[in-house]
Amino acid sequence: MALTLRTLARRLACTAAAVGFGLVLGGSQTCAAPGPLPGPPKVDTLFAEDFESGTLAAWPDGVDPRRQRVVTDPGFAQSGSRYLEVTYLAGGDGGWLTRFFMPGYDSLYVSYYVRFPATWQGGTKLIALYGSRTDNQWSALGKAGTCPSGTDFFAAMIVTEAGGNPGPTRLYAYYPAMAREPDGVTCWGRYGDGRESYVPPLILTAGVWHHVEFWVKLNTPGQSNASQLFWLDGELRGSWSGFAFRSSNVLRLNAVQLTFNRGLRGGPTTQQLYVDHLVVTTGRPKT
Repeated sequence: MALTLRTLARRLACTAAAVGFGLVLGGSQTCAAPGPLPGPPKVDTLFAEDFESGTLAAWPDGVDPRRQRVVTDPGFAQSGSRYLEVTYLAGGDGGWLTRFFMPGYDSLYVSYYVRFPATWQGGTKLIALYGSRTDNQWSALGKAGTCPSGTDFFAAMIVTEAGGNPGPTRLYAYYPAMAREPDGVTCWGRYGDGRESYVPPLILTAGVWHHVEFWVKLNTPGQSNASQLFWLDGELRGSWSGFAFRSSNVLRLNAVQLTFNRGLRGGPTTQQLYVDHLVVTTGRPKT
């Protein structure tokens, strides 16, 4: 018993010394020098696009000159002198721009700026983080209406609802446990599963630049510990956690997409949307 108490006392003293109390042990016993405290996980920048090159060469998938063009106007751009102008065609949408990060990551964060004109009507998808198979970068694309299995794909998006100009900003996801449509085989993206939380205001005001941030962290296969969060102009407005995007490590976060979709029927008029200063990192930088 004496040895046990002595060992316990030594451990307590060493712990106290490590946090700065400076206790000294009797006899010849010494405490090992404490190592450095672990810092926050390193955040790596994977991609940055401010459109200052004047081209869309950094986007290998989706470029359509009818729908997307880089405009030079220092007085309008959010930063620098150029920005992306997206044209939603009447009866259609604004297309998409995709950048891949194969084989992928378990955490991705995207920050960018978006601006709706004063004449904007309806809702739209804004930005997506896709999870394809590590052996097939395309497995998550073109899957609207498909129910994920846990090993084929997943998708996490930020959208604005159609019930406004635009409507409230929401999370929108495809994941294995999502509710099916009445036919049992069709799935459309969900705004949540009952564990989501939204904090108003969620409306992006027309005529000004808004800072949108989106962070997705994948679940450990076999556990329901995924999370996704978004911020509007620096304020946390939406969060959803406690579910699973995947059942296998074959799925990882490996694409960011500027996605300009108004729904299956498109919209009645031609209109524009503006984007600037996009950055993708492996986590939200410390502020």
